[in-house]
Amino acid sequence: MAPKKHRTKQPRPDGIVPPSKAMLSLRAAAVLLLAAATSPLSQLTLAPVYGSIPASINHATMITVSILTGIFLRFFYKTNSPHSVGRLVAIWMSCMPVVQNAISRYSGELGIVRGPIINGLITCHSILIPSAYVLAELWEKLSARTFLDRPFGYLAGAVMITVSFRMLETFLSTAALPSLRPTIPSLDPISMQLIVSVAYSLLYPTYIALLSIAALAAYHNPHLSPSTINTHLRAHNWTLLDRAWSNTGYISVLESSTNQYRLLRADHSLLGGEWLLTPSRKLQGWQVPESIYAVFSILESVRLIDLSPAPPIPDRSASALGIGLGIGTAPSALITHGIHTTIVELDPVVHAFATKYFALPPNHTAILQDAVSWVHHTSSSQPDHRKKYDYIIHDVFTGGAEPLPLFTTSFLSSLRSLLTPNGVIALNYAGDLSLPLTRLVLHTISKTFSHQCKLYRDSPLESKSHLNANDTEEDFLNMVVFCRNSPGEIRFRKPVKGDFVGSRTREAYMLPKKELEIEFPKGEEGKGVLEEGEVGMWEGQQQESAMRHWGIMRKVLPGVVWELW
Repeated sequence: MAPKKHRTKQPRPDGIVPPSKAMLSLRAAAVLLLAAATSPLSQLTLAPVYGSIPASINHATMITVSILTGIFLRFFYKTNSPHSVGRLVAIWMSCMPVVQNAISRYSGELGIVRGPIINGLITCHSILIPSAYVLAELWEKLSARTFLDRPFGYLAGAVMITVSFRMLETFLSTAALPSLRPTIPSLDPISMQLIVSVAYSLLYPTYIALLSIAALAAYHNPHLSPSTINTHLRAHNWTLLDRAWSNTGYISVLESSTNQYRLLRADHSLLGGEWLLTPSRKLQGWQVPESIYAVFSILESVRLIDLSPAPPIPDRSASALGIGLGIGTAPSALITHGIHTTIVELDPVVHAFATKYFALPPNHTAILQDAVSWVHHTSSSQPDHRKKYDYIIHDVFTGGAEPLPLFTTSFLSSLRSLLTPNGVIALNYAGDLSLPLTRLVLHTISKTFSHQCKLYRDSPLESKSHLNANDTEEDFLNMVVFCRNSPGEIRFRKPVKGDFVGSRTREAYMLPKKELEIEFPKGEEGKGVLEEGEVGMWEGQQQESAMRHWGIMRKVLPGVVWELW
């Protein structure tokens, strides 16, 4: 019997040794990771221009569509040089900061519906489709050719790639990136996009083109440098004082040289602002910086609620809890009055900026964590050891819509358990009274506090005769709900000079006016309450509210201020 001949692997005619399966697997994992990172990075760069909620509408669905499109493009069209697709992705990814900056300048013309769609298609999905194509090509090399020649083989590959991508994308967007940003403050989304493009170039080398394009991106994109941003903003009489990417998004402090006021911005919304105490205003009798929003002064009236026959609580003996901070207008007033104040704020950057730029007094207790978990944990402790508060101010707003988990009957009941027997609470809610969600939230608040509440708007109802019939923003307003823990009517004592702490705004707006009172919803629309497990049911109305809020914000500040973040 002749000895068995060993077949040696013949080299390819072009002399290139094919990569091993291990190398192909590593390359596939790297492409999958880089493509998955593209999605949340795109969302982060869209949020300052459009708001996080409008930018995310249909985003998850479009991700799946883009991945499947790229996979099946590979099934129907096989290029002779698949590496060229990877190189094109690397080059296009390095262009992304320049491209998205150029598109963002037309956000006002594109609007809140077309803008996020067009920007997302160009800055995200144009990367995902060819990346999925490359992943499908790598899948072919790692799997049996005969198996993949049949449609079922591609279907199996498509499912595996799509599921893997979605799991990794979810992990990056909800866990990895939010924890990474506070750890490395200088690592903003633009820088991370350039890092992704460099990583692509290492997988599919395009060194010369990449270096030139990356340099072009760094030069032409103002978002990489605050000094470059201010060069553009000063032409419009605005200055960026500070900025940071935090666990809730993009936070910045802006100042208008024309109108002399300072703002705290969160993505495409405002957390508050103050008219500056300039020398000319001092000559007019100003004593302190004044809030630009009356609603924050109205919240302070929680101190003025008359609980007789119970004796009034001396400020030095009182304690207060603030859920949400903003620039700290109301909490600062409570601290100034000598009230022992605890502030629960999710975003550490908001707290830092409120302290540095809006004079939040340091003599308070700061709890920088999620209010839902903190309130539930605190309220579940033994009653004898549970901290109780005489005043609670509930003022939360994010992404152009209220965070509904902080308005469920479960959360509000836990919050009520933290009040003293004669404690009182003031809640700020921004919404459209014509929407069922707004009416539901208001009824939830009222019912949770045994209908011992009163509701006020922050400004008079303007005549709608001048409004366009298609104007969708006319019913969006700030409301304040005052409730008491013990039975009785909500009424306010007459403020004295000391209650205003030198503020003209407080003197004019702090005491709620009878003509601004609103009736709570009645009838069938006012019977339900918002349960913890029902928050997701109202996603559509929250999206609608966020889109309306975007239009309002575009009237408050020029579009260029929102676009030059």
